[in-house]
Amino acid sequence: MGQFIDSQWLASQIPSPASDIIAASVAQLIRAGDIAQGARLPTVRDFASAMGTSAGTVAAAWSSLRGRGLIESRRRGGTVVCDTAGNAADTPNTHNLGLAPRQWLQATEHSWSATDLSRGSADPALQPDLAPALAAGLQVTHLHAAEKEHLIEPLRAAVAATWPGSAEDWTTAGGGTEGMLLALQAATRPGDRIAIEHPTSPRLLGLLELLKVEAIAMACDQQGPLPAALQAALEQGPSVVLYQLRAQLPSGSALTAERRDALAEVLEGHPEVVILEDDHMGTVSTAAAHSMSERLPQRTLLVRAYCRAFGVDLRTSVLGGSARIIQAIEAYRSDRVAMTSRIFQGALAWLLTDPGAVATLERARSTYAWRRHALAQALIEQGVPVEEGSGLTLWLPVADETAAIVSLASQGVVLGSGSHCFIGTGHPAGLRVAISRLPDDLGKITELAQLIANGVKRPRHEDFD
Repeated sequence: MGQFIDSQWLASQIPSPASDIIAASVAQLIRAGDIAQGARLPTVRDFASAMGTSAGTVAAAWSSLRGRGLIESRRRGGTVVCDTAGNAADTPNTHNLGLAPRQWLQATEHSWSATDLSRGSADPALQPDLAPALAAGLQVTHLHAAEKEHLIEPLRAAVAATWPGSAEDWTTAGGGTEGMLLALQAATRPGDRIAIEHPTSPRLLGLLELLKVEAIAMACDQQGPLPAALQAALEQGPSVVLYQLRAQLPSGSALTAERRDALAEVLEGHPEVVILEDDHMGTVSTAAAHSMSERLPQRTLLVRAYCRAFGVDLRTSVLGGSARIIQAIEAYRSDRVAMTSRIFQGALAWLLTDPGAVATLERARSTYAWRRHALAQALIEQGVPVEEGSGLTLWLPVADETAAIVSLASQGVVLGSGSHCFIGTGHPAGLRVAISRLPDDLGKITELAQLIANGVKRPRHEDFD
């Protein structure tokens, strides 16, 4: 029997609990001979405990190492260092294959470990070239003016054409996360309570933690927050109701017009409560935007991000709605001499109106919808119950989240943890499956669905021994 690697010793050799740092550090230890060929690594659960991180993070690191040919999982022998690991390269020689890296992934039989299935980030191949957009941004007038322009007129005209209802006022921010952070800062104080859909995006829960406000769970279904759940949450005295307007992460739900109207009737009895809507996927979503601003415009603010549509480097979101909230945001930013670049604003205005850029956006929208539908249907055919919904992730109910993560990772499939989407404990177990980077190949998607179904139905309990 080979060397057994102690969890605590291995954790002491790794400077950070991030999955890529874990993978890189273990790979270096293997290449240096500090971890011998044939050595058995600690179980995912034990090592996660030693590192102070989640089982999903360790599973992702193990999957990366497995994809490099450095380790392998044996049914009753745990995870061990491959006999050829000392000579294994970190990446395949795609030059010799005559393929670009993305093509190599699609040509390889077991390539899922290198495909991002845990985060709903956009596919760069579906985003437009920013060069002409930035060139157009440079043509914006008053580029060197000292006066702040929180929203230039060309951008206001461009976004108004696709905005639900008529906003009282407008402003801009960096990415969607910064936009929502500014909105929350304007509408809350530390110690306030906020009603938020449950489950919800870990990004939003992180903002609430940062601002030291208390989250009140609000149950929802595929049409949005439930009116009875909203009423129960309002009885606990929140200052804000926060929800994702469409493409909800993790469930993919979208607020319908009927549900919005039902929620508006409940909110009318609580005129002091501010409504914040997160539209993180923006115009690349196929679902309609049924905003509460069409019913309660004086206290509703919609934050729309464009990073998934046009890339993270543009870093521009638009906030529209309540004039009172926007004035508070602009006062906060002005005190800190902050303003979104006119160049970026002009670039975004161009991307929203140029025929070629609009065509690219429409292609992205239809491609994401196809990938989502294809995987959802393939999973259903494999007996895995999922709701198709909208957005870039599917919610996958499981009996045991950690067991499913480890079982799937042993097959090179790394999914996102569902526990990070809930407030507190005692929530249903589930995983997030990102569809954004899936190949446009139904056969490969069917293969993935089979792997997921096998991993969920038959967890590899020996990985926990």
